[in-house]
Amino acid sequence: MASRRGCQQATYSWCDSYGRTEGRAATELTNAYGMAPHPWQAGVLNDWLALDDSGRLLNSLCLLDVPRQNGKTGVCDPRETWGLVKRGEWILHTAQEYQTAKKAFDRLRAKFGDCKNDPRARYPELNRLVERYTTSANQMVLDLTNGGHIEFRTRGSSTQMGRGGTFDLVVVDEAQDYTDEQDAALSPLNSAAPHGSPQTILMGTVPDPKRGSAGEVFARLRSMLRDSPERGFCIHEWSVAELPEDVGDRDLWYMTNPSLGYQLLESALLKDSKSMTPEKFAMEHLGWHPSFVAAAQHPISAASWAKAKTGAPPEDGVKAYGVKFSPDGASAALSVAIRPDEGPAYVELVRCFRPSDELGDIAEWLGTRQDEAAVAVIDGQGGAQTLHDRLRDEYDVPRDWVVRPTVADATSAYFAIANAAEEGTLEHFGQEPLDDSATKCTKRRIGTKGGWGFESADGADACLVESAALAHWGATTTNRDQRKELLIGW
Repeated sequence: MASRRGCQQATYSWCDSYGRTEGRAATELTNAYGMAPHPWQAGVLNDWLALDDSGRLLNSLCLLDVPRQNGKTGVCDPRETWGLVKRGEWILHTAQEYQTAKKAFDRLRAKFGDCKNDPRARYPELNRLVERYTTSANQMVLDLTNGGHIEFRTRGSSTQMGRGGTFDLVVVDEAQDYTDEQDAALSPLNSAAPHGSPQTILMGTVPDPKRGSAGEVFARLRSMLRDSPERGFCIHEWSVAELPEDVGDRDLWYMTNPSLGYQLLESALLKDSKSMTPEKFAMEHLGWHPSFVAAAQHPISAASWAKAKTGAPPEDGVKAYGVKFSPDGASAALSVAIRPDEGPAYVELVRCFRPSDELGDIAEWLGTRQDEAAVAVIDGQGGAQTLHDRLRDEYDVPRDWVVRPTVADATSAYFAIANAAEEGTLEHFGQEPLDDSATKCTKRRIGTKGGWGFESADGADACLVESAALAHWGATTTNRDQRKELLIGW
C-alpha cells in the first residue's frame, strides 16, 4: 500500500497563463544531479520560470508561503542552479540567519564541488564550470566560467547588506522576518537586471507577531497578491483560513504540508501538536495567518478607533489645523485638533477637497481663521507649498503659524495618532470618511530609518487620517496657545 503524501496542489495560488516555461527543463537538470523535486516543488518551479511572449521571465515577483520543514529550498535550489548554468544569471540569496544561508550554499556546493578543479567533485561537468569560490564573514560566493554568479548573505539587522550590487535574481529566504528597511536595501538591486528579466522570490511562513515590524513586508505582499492578483506576480500558499477546532486533524496536516510523507514525518507533527498550543501549532504547521498578523499592517485597529468616538468634543484648548495633499496632488484633506488642558486630544475632519479647483477656498478658510488656532501644519507634494505661499502673501499669516513638517516630523505625527488611538488618549467625532481612512489604510514606508505613514486602501483615502495626524501633532507639540471658542465647519 502506497504511503500517504501531502497535497501537491497549493490551497491558494495565482499565476497568469503562459505558453512556455523553463521549469520542466530545470527539473530535468536537477533530477540528473540526484535532487529530484517533489511534484509540488516542480509545479512552483514551472511558474517561477514561466516565459512571456518575448521570452523574458513572466513573473518579476514570486511568493512562496508554506509551513516549516516542507522544503522551500527544494524549489529555490533548482531555480538558482538553472539560473547559474543555463541563464548565466547574477543571483543574490539572502537569509535572516547565517545557518540558513550556509545550508543553501552547502547544498549548491555539493553539486559543483568544493573548489575549482576539485578531483573529488561528484559531478565533474558542473565542477568544470567553477571559476572561483569566495568566502568571508556572512558572505559566500560562487563564480562560474559562463559569467554566472551567486552570493549567499545574511541580512541580520543590517540595512546595507545589498547596496551597490546589481543582480538578475534576488531570493529572500526566511521572508517572514523580512523588514521594510531590508526591503529598501534589496528591492533596487535587480531594477537593472543584467539579462533583462528581473525576478524577486520571497520564501517564508506565517510571521511571528511578537517580532514587531519583522514580517510586515511578507504579510503585506501576501495580502496584495491574494486580494489583487495581476500579471507579472505569482503566489503559492498552503494554509488554512481559520483556526481549526481540532488541530490534530490529520486531513488538515496533509492538506497544508505538501512534503508530509516525503521528508516531513507525521510523527514530528504529532509531537508538536501535543507540546504546542493550538494557535502556535496552526501557525507553524497549518499555515494559519491569525487576524492580528494581518492587523499589523493597519496602524490603527478598528476596535481602538471605535472606542475613541465621543459625542462631546472639548470646548476649549490649544487648536491646530492639519492639511495633507496626496502625492499626485489629486486629493487633499483638512482636519482640526484640540488639546484640552485635561483629558484626551480631539481630532475632527473639516473637509476633503480637490486642490485643482478648491485651493483658493481652503486658503481663505484658513486665512480668515488664523486667530482661532495656534498653528496650521501643511504637508504633501501636490500643493502644500502653494497653499503656504498664498497664506503668507494673501492673508499675512505669521511666519511661525504655518508649519511645514520635515520627514521626521511627519512620521512622528503618524506614529503619534496611531499610538494615541491605541492607548486611549485620542477622541474623534465618528465621521464615516475619517473612520474608514483611520481603520482601513495600511502602512507605507517613509525613508530608510523605519518611518511610516498611511497608505490608501480598500477605497479609503489616506489624506484624511494623515491630515488628522498632522493637526494632532501640531496641537500636542506647539508652544503657541491661542485660545478661542471651538468653531469647526463652514
